[in-house]
Amino acid sequence: MKNKILLLTATHGDEAFSIPVVKKLSKTFKFDWLISNQKAYELKKRFFERDLNRSGPGNPNSKLYERRRAFELIKLASQYDYVIDIHGTIADTGLFVILSDPNWRNIEFAKQINLKNVVLWPSLKPTGPLTQFIPNSLEIECGSKNSPLVAKKLKTVLFEFLSGVKSKQPKQYYIVSGQFRSKTKLELKDFTPTRYKNQTIIPLMPGQYQQNSCYLLQKLNDTL
Repeated sequence: MKNKILLLTATHGDEAFSIPVVKKLSKTFKFDWLISNQKAYELKKRFFERDLNRSGPGNPNSKLYERRRAFELIKLASQYDYVIDIHGTIADTGLFVILSDPNWRNIEFAKQINLKNVVLWPSLKPTGPLTQFIPNSLEIECGSKNSPLVAKKLKTVLFEFLSGVKSKQPKQYYIVSGQFRSKTKLELKDFTPTRYKNQTIIPLMPGQYQQNSCYLLQKLNDTL
């Protein structure tokens, strides 16, 4: 292995917006990168047989492509000092960091990324996101994934990290505390507190998933 940094793109096949960004950066910086889910990427679908980002730790003997691929990716990525898995959403989230394994090493890694919002989102199941099983790794979520401005912001954030520019962005930490469902149509905005039935909720990714209106965030101490 020649490089210390690995960037993962298109873990979901319909989130290929980051590939042109990473290709451009690879002309300037030394890092490794790959398309995580080649089969889904070729079909322009979220996954081929099942969600790759819910297939960790994987199984090399599985009949399912994504489970075999998850095992391969985790084994490979675990050799690197820093791993960033880039994702995209249709929700208007802007860019933020997700820590699937919010240990202190990953929190320190997140402090190097020049983004304000850091979401702690561990899986409570034996299977989960790739970064939950890769040491020193995180996700960067980008929304809306179809926005040229979001792609430009992603390029800037990665450029600064690859350049070794120290992030001066104060961090605000959240943890995903559940899901929110409502038959009443509400105006929900990511990371923005909203009053609902005499309580305050903080939404994440409203409109992204069919099974719930959004995820719920709990704001944490921002001095981690």
